[in-house]
Amino acid sequence: MKKILSVLLAMLMLATCLLPVLSASAAQVEESKLPVIYIVGKQNTPIYKLDENGDYARDENGKMIPVDNVNTPMGMTREEYITSQLEPVLSKLPTAILTNDYDEYLDALIGAVAPIYADLVLDGNAEDLDGAICWDYSVQKPTIGAGGLKYYYFRYDWRFSPYEVADELHRFVEYVCQKEKVEKVNIHARCYGTNVTMAYIAKSEAGEYDTPFRMNNLCLNTTPLDGYIAIGALMSGQVDFDDDEIDRFVSYYTNNHDLFDDPLMEDFVTILVSLLNQMKVLGLGTLAMNAFYKRIASELIPRAALVCYGSFPSYWSMIGARYYDAAKAAVFNTQERKDEYKVFIEKLDNYYNLIGAIEPETGKPLYASLIKRCEEKYGMKTAVFAKYGFATVPLFEDSNMTGDARGTVTELSLGGVGTLIGETFTQSQLDSFAAMEDYNEKYLSPDKKVYAGTCLLPETTWFSKNLYHDQLVQIDPIATAFFLSDGQLTVNDERFPQFHEYVEGAFVEVTEEDPTNGIWNNNPFKVFIEFFKKLFALLRSMLFKPAE
Repeated sequence: MKKILSVLLAMLMLATCLLPVLSASAAQVEESKLPVIYIVGKQNTPIYKLDENGDYARDENGKMIPVDNVNTPMGMTREEYITSQLEPVLSKLPTAILTNDYDEYLDALIGAVAPIYADLVLDGNAEDLDGAICWDYSVQKPTIGAGGLKYYYFRYDWRFSPYEVADELHRFVEYVCQKEKVEKVNIHARCYGTNVTMAYIAKSEAGEYDTPFRMNNLCLNTTPLDGYIAIGALMSGQVDFDDDEIDRFVSYYTNNHDLFDDPLMEDFVTILVSLLNQMKVLGLGTLAMNAFYKRIASELIPRAALVCYGSFPSYWSMIGARYYDAAKAAVFNTQERKDEYKVFIEKLDNYYNLIGAIEPETGKPLYASLIKRCEEKYGMKTAVFAKYGFATVPLFEDSNMTGDARGTVTELSLGGVGTLIGETFTQSQLDSFAAMEDYNEKYLSPDKKVYAGTCLLPETTWFSKNLYHDQLVQIDPIATAFFLSDGQLTVNDERFPQFHEYVEGAFVEVTEEDPTNGIWNNNPFKVFIEFFKKLFALLRSMLFKPAE
């Protein structure tokens, strides 16, 4: 029940605490092969506190003091702290609803959230005068991975804009080239690291660095170049509580997580949610939640965003063109905020106008033409790795589209098409694909859940089924083969099918069979019968439980 409470509490606070994305991985080959620079995702590099003189603060043992990604006031765990704030925040709610005055409620809510991130937030100039990373890459030794590839890991302040971090990446690339005596490098970039890499490539291609173009092979792993729905919709205020989406999410989430010690209890809670949905009770709840959210959104969004992840330009770079303008309007919704965050906004626009903005001639984001140009001009080869089989938290439109629990297939694959979680393409959808001028049946996944023919790079985009965003090492064999390939590795390589999954640690091709189809039941009669079956099974297990 503690896990359920944590989930409900996070939704109550409207997901102001976005799930951090961690990363790590490795791979390799011979000394003669080009080195690989691995660029990790967000929150992977420690940030240390600075003292009043701008030096690294140290504890009584002389060690630098790290800033926790999430503070734990008064020595509490994160869950303990949030639970302790539940009563003070909710106690303000009845009066707010009765008086239609939500100021005190919002003060209590923001007052509970702000301390968690107090040591991390950036100011109106997107700067932090009290904390910084400590990394001397001149002493870093490469890691040797599969095939003998040399891996160098790039560290950076994951709060800053990719436009700024790109300059540090440029210096690191030059360092690696000089150390290894090579003219080019390979880059394996993951999550936010792909945005950093693309900003570096764009600035290099534009001649901003007085050095040759260094990119050889580029691996984009779970990329948010098109944004992540869970960030874009939240920051732009396009939150939508939907009863069917919540019902479906609970069914598939409980199918992949052990929320209860007793699986019978887990089954019962799942079918109970479905029954409440069929009885329209859940729908009444979502109507009330949507009405409540709309009432407080105009002040909640900017106040909550700017005391936590909304103060990081890195997160803004993962919003994407679909939500970018709406997010700026929602967060910087007064002239006072626009003035205070003038430099901050300029830094956001620097990246967006370089990478994310829609190009009028093509109707696609700028990065699409950038990749194509660099492939033609410099022989750069690009691979994209996406995942599918999971939905995001049911707070937004399209939350139920298959993806990796952070982004949808369309976002992660730079243009592919996916189904609702647990469903397959309808015949009408299949017919629409077949009618496309460049339709190719090989781009349709065997389970009929993904069509890759609309991707930016359909020949070099791979899909891993039933992997979460932060499950990493499984794609290493493909990435290694990609880096070692003399030519362009494509989905035609029999070793690495475009659509694959991992069954008991083995790399296998996706098949038509999918046991997750139909887990969510939307038939009222079947839901009613199933509810009583689960109820009786639960009662029987409780009443006739063997004595220990």
